[in-house]
Amino acid sequence: MLSEQRPQYIFFGGKGGVGKTTCATAAAFRLAEAGHHVLIVSTDPAHSLGDALATRLSSKPKRVPTKRGSLHAVELDADDALIRWMKKRKQGLETIAEHGTYLDAEDIEQLLQLSLPGVDELVGLVELRRIAEVFDDMQAKHRFLSESLGGRYRPDAGDALIDEVDAEGRELVEILRDPASARFSWVLLPELLALEETKDGVAALQREGIAVEEIIVNRVRLPTAQPCPACDRRARAEKSAIRNIRASFAHSKILLVPQLDAEPRGGAAFHKSAKKLQPVPRLADRPLARRESKIAIAKRTRPASNWADVLAPPGCRLLLFGGKGGVGKTTCATTGALVLAERDRQRKILLLSTDPAHSLADVIRIPLGDKARALPGFPALRAREIDAEGLFHSRRESYLASVDELFDGLQGGSHLDAAYDRAVARDLIDLSPPGLDEIFGILSVSEALLGQPPEYDLVVVDTAPTGHALRLLEMPAKALEWVHTLLAILLKYRKVTGLGGVASDLLELAKQMRQFLDLLHDPHRTRLVAVTRAAQLPRLETTRLLVKVAKMKIAVSAVLVNAVTEGVCVRCRRSAAVQQREIKALPPAHAKLLAPEVAPPPRGIGELRRWGATWQMGIMGSMGRMGQR
Repeated sequence: MLSEQRPQYIFFGGKGGVGKTTCATAAAFRLAEAGHHVLIVSTDPAHSLGDALATRLSSKPKRVPTKRGSLHAVELDADDALIRWMKKRKQGLETIAEHGTYLDAEDIEQLLQLSLPGVDELVGLVELRRIAEVFDDMQAKHRFLSESLGGRYRPDAGDALIDEVDAEGRELVEILRDPASARFSWVLLPELLALEETKDGVAALQREGIAVEEIIVNRVRLPTAQPCPACDRRARAEKSAIRNIRASFAHSKILLVPQLDAEPRGGAAFHKSAKKLQPVPRLADRPLARRESKIAIAKRTRPASNWADVLAPPGCRLLLFGGKGGVGKTTCATTGALVLAERDRQRKILLLSTDPAHSLADVIRIPLGDKARALPGFPALRAREIDAEGLFHSRRESYLASVDELFDGLQGGSHLDAAYDRAVARDLIDLSPPGLDEIFGILSVSEALLGQPPEYDLVVVDTAPTGHALRLLEMPAKALEWVHTLLAILLKYRKVTGLGGVASDLLELAKQMRQFLDLLHDPHRTRLVAVTRAAQLPRLETTRLLVKVAKMKIAVSAVLVNAVTEGVCVRCRRSAAVQQREIKALPPAHAKLLAPEVAPPPRGIGELRRWGATWQMGIMGSMGRMGQR
């Protein structure tokens, strides 16, 4: 029950594709129809809340019909919200900067724009704390000069603005850490790989003083009366995963939510399925059908001879796997890399994860880090999980050292004056666009591809979920703007400091980014594989992804439909019919590659290779008959 004394926040977190939107929407409907006034907000850069409600949403709350209470829905645009916030306070911010630096209004305007691109979700609110610190350093010089020349400093509008920004940031942190104000539910699927990611996510929140109230295990398959090898394989795997989830979170509330025959879409569907989305009791044991070996499944069909070349045509140097979270990008990217390496064992291939929440090592079942590691049985294939934060930290420290070197050599002027300007110059480095750390990781790979001679013939990239992946692909152009603006701003200090090594470093960085952009937009050297599932929400998000990458001039080689159902029971046939409709509804311009559902999902080099042998080019019908052979 919610308190009506003050607003309360309920957060649904978890890996993409686990059903956060569905669970959050179902909870919002139940709360509204219990008489509460509810606002459901999507903070995902790749929104799907409007898809779930079957209505167009924006950053303005829209009423959703309910029998009782009230329900409104919003798809948050963090960038626009912050731009509006900045616009109202532009004059005050410019005044602070002009007081404390050599910068003019034009420089400040560029700086404020460049500190925000790519900001998403709640990071936009957290950014207020960082901006407050930077502008406080700028105002500090003005305070010191006022006290030195006038004997007394009188707080002005700049101080009030800094206090406002700092207070908003602190208030946000306090709300998130207060169990009476904010509650967190973590959603996952009944899979062992999802459990490992959940442990990492919950631990990260706990380190920030944020408690997770409940663990929601979504899409649990309930027993059927009719024996079915496919259903029973999945039920066996899910029961094992659920036992491990209960053991890992023994002190947390665990909710099991059943898989529905069709995902709800629209208010009427959520009304109808509200009871079905309630938690289910512990699953009882029942005799299972004869276990069918995954190896036997792989032998029932032979792979199409040309799908590997469709994904990575001759001359392809960079192969990106992208898509909605939870569709199996990591598993598909790893399998694709293994098949490509097996076809040409002399081809030097790097399998790379750029997802901040790495799962590549969990899929391969081999420890990985930021240093590329050879995979057993494939001497020319290596795998790496980028430590983007570490790479950016080392580059940042180099820049900061250059700034210190410049100001240490400052001749003439007031040394106290220089101390304040030194702090501001250091802050300019810290106001790099969010997401720039990921670019340094990618640039290290492009160096391996574009070097003379190149270290690798092909790099296969497992990207982050759609919204973050698009941010990564957009970031080189935004980062170039940041480099150019930072160089222009540093020129303001040239008369008193010179530019030193930091300028040459930034110029080299700009050159690398231009080279990577050229690689990214070359259809002969770069291709993207859009991974999806044959369900409505992933299909709609995939369609939007294809439109966006086309606008970004990135070539798409195929749409890979993962986890295509096979089985003989009524439920499996009904699911296959729904999947066939969704596959046919995908944009027809791209080749379709179908990968069958395997329970539990394949892990380890051997299982992944055997699974890759079952992938087929073509239409749903050929895959749908696999379970009947």
